[in-house]
Amino acid sequence: MGGIAALATIPGCGSNDGDRVFTAGELAMLNGFADVVIPEDDTPGGSKLGAVAYIETLLTAFDATGAPKIFAGGPFSDRNPLPGASTPPNDFANFIELDRVADKAWRQAVVDIKQQLVDGIAAARMSANGELSHADYVRIFNAQPDPFRTLVIDLVTEAAFAAPEYGGNPDLAGWKLIHFEGDSQPLGYTQWNGTAHVERPEAPFSTANPSEPEPMTQDVRDLLALVIQVLGGRAS
Repeated sequence: MGGIAALATIPGCGSNDGDRVFTAGELAMLNGFADVVIPEDDTPGGSKLGAVAYIETLLTAFDATGAPKIFAGGPFSDRNPLPGASTPPNDFANFIELDRVADKAWRQAVVDIKQQLVDGIAAARMSANGELSHADYVRIFNAQPDPFRTLVIDLVTEAAFAAPEYGGNPDLAGWKLIHFEGDSQPLGYTQWNGTAHVERPEAPFSTANPSEPEPMTQDVRDLLALVIQVLGGRAS
């Protein structure tokens, strides 16, 4: 919190008015960095994919009473109907209580993440003056230490592609960006016809999904490669 207060005295940082987590200057820098991780073109960038809302949901997960917003419930959301029946209630909106070990670990993790973000953004803003272009944000972001950049990349990609109950992926924009129809339960990908399970024609699992773009553009391939790398995999 001392770091947040100190930002008000940095020349060129602008107003200190923000929200309950970040100052206005911090929000601007965070949104700028989100658009470095997922640039905006004819599709939404990281900021419009809910990066700040996701991060703030995480950082305030323990602020209210009840289960913290760490693990969403289940098994069903309200995004798909029951086969031949009504739409189920959204169990994803009901977060799961943590046991005391997980609770303590996550509380400390949230504190650590917030401090890393505040410190990292403060350092980044030291080299920022006036109105910044996208190229400026790219330059500043690339100049930051690897741990900070990795944290921001992790959070922005999680925001874009996690279930919207976690704060990001507004209107399923992240899933639409990668042509992912999202959680399919309880609708599933097959239906029981009384004798056997048959594929849903609009979402088959044994052949390419009709909604899948092929060939994928290089931008989509680059984005998927980034996500795979962030998750610890290898994109060949």
